[in-house]
Amino acid sequence: MLRHSFSRAFSIPAPIMAVLLLSSITTLSIGVAYAEGTQPALALPALPVPPVSLPPAANVASSPTAPTTSTTTVAAAPVAMAMQTPAQLPTQTGEKTYITAVNVDRPVIAMTFDDGPSAVLTPRLLDILKQRNIKATFFVLGQLVQEHPEIVARAIAEGHEVANHSWDHKALNKLGEGGFQHELADTSSEITKAGGKPVTLMRPPYGATNPRLNRAIEKEYGMKVILWSVDPLDWKRPGTQVISQRILAGAKPGAIILAHDIHPGTIEAMPATLDALQAKGFKFVTVTELMAMESKNPAPAPSSSPAPAAQKSAKSKKKAA
Repeated sequence: MLRHSFSRAFSIPAPIMAVLLLSSITTLSIGVAYAEGTQPALALPALPVPPVSLPPAANVASSPTAPTTSTTTVAAAPVAMAMQTPAQLPTQTGEKTYITAVNVDRPVIAMTFDDGPSAVLTPRLLDILKQRNIKATFFVLGQLVQEHPEIVARAIAEGHEVANHSWDHKALNKLGEGGFQHELADTSSEITKAGGKPVTLMRPPYGATNPRLNRAIEKEYGMKVILWSVDPLDWKRPGTQVISQRILAGAKPGAIILAHDIHPGTIEAMPATLDALQAKGFKFVTVTELMAMESKNPAPAPSSSPAPAAQKSAKSKKKAA
């Protein structure tokens, strides 16, 4: 009907009018389809896509629990530095296959540092420890020892203990049999090459382990598995004061204290933390030394009031008076 009306009004032959109407309807349909955001079934030429420029890689340790952002980043760190510690330690029943703390009869503790050596931060930490004549235990990654053997050599020369923390921070309980040679034996080899001493202690990344694995590490690789009793969660970077407060609150005779010498905040927290622990009467030893001091009679935690030397001086003055 519409076609015949137009044909009469404009004196256009009916066949030509049909073609014009069909063309108009097609054009209108395409316009509506694009307006509604749908793609019409037409073969259109591909548009050139400009290259996407990514921001420079961020050399920042990340956590699985860290919030994500809309900015695309590329991980640059070759070593896995995700969550450094588990939410809680595994429960140990029956056979003792790992050590978290030691019963001692004196106020001694062991400071331990994981995931290094860091080219910048570990030397700073070694300076802090040297100024206070404090010995610590470093659980290092074989990959970083290979890159910075001189730092490991310095640590051992200054009386610190250097132990195995795997090659590149993989969860050992998820590896096949073939992975242990590289993660454990190769790391110990690099440590011995750098410092000339055999490796007798091992800390599994994330604390991810089990009794069977612990027994294998000790039997096949000659290393005792060491975990911890005090964890300030410094890998979450809560700030220097929080790190210090958590360590001070958890420190008890025989404690094994966990920290990481790859985070600036941890290094910044150490001077005040170590000074406060010394003021409370604690002495610092390596983990191996701590294990050798094991006693059936645990010592009470030292008080924060006058250190033993000050108390002895006060008693002497009172007696003299």
